Amino acid sequence: FFREAESAGRLTHPNIVNIFDAGEDQDINFIAMELLDGYDLKEWCGKGKMRPIKEVLDTVAKVADGLEYAHEQGIVHRDIKPANIMMLKNGVVKITDFGIARITDQSKTATGTVMGTPSYMSPEQLAGKKVDGRSDLFSLGVALYEFLTGEKPFTGESVATLVYQISTAQHASPKSINQDLPDAVVAVIDKALEKDPAQRYQRASQMAADLRAALAKLSAAAPAD
Repeated sequence: FFREAESAGRLTHPNIVNIFDAGEDQDINFIAMELLDGYDLKEWCGKGKMRPIKEVLDTVAKVADGLEYAHEQGIVHRDIKPANIMMLKNGVVKITDFGIARITDQSKTATGTVMGTPSYMSPEQLAGKKVDGRSDLFSLGVALYEFLTGEKPFTGESVATLVYQISTAQHASPKSINQDLPDAVVAVIDKALEKDPAQRYQRASQMAADLRAALAKLSAAAPAD
């Protein structure tokens, strides 16, 4: 617990929640972090809750900025999902809950240990393999898909079915659900959701750059929006 809190506590970035202290008090572990005034992005999930495409692209690019910084420090979040992304009232986006984060270059990065939320987990994470930052990018791709379509790319009646879908099934094209999505945005989602990490974005900064390029193209096409 303390090792994880310490690893998260050394992350100082505008898009990552600040951790001030961690310890134990009367046999209870605690983490003291900044108080955030806002809401988590579960609020953006589901039909009827979807935000404008440009707002989603801008927000997810900022999440990718935070992940790039964490990955540069050797830390993988392992549980990127809408509930762990907060939009503050001042418009700042923050990644929260690095509680299951692991330092990637330590032997204690458990192979065979599955941690995270199944719907957003990468194939390699579900398989209990050692994960790196590319696993977080798959998870961010799942969230991006959900923000823009109102649906998750992989579903199952049971955990076993869900694991099978994530590991082997091709996701439905997001454009088949939301026809307003530009091809450039679909391309970002498809690349983030590649089963093979080698075919995925290798760095969060690459995903952020493609999101911003798609955003710029969209803004140029509809400046009045």
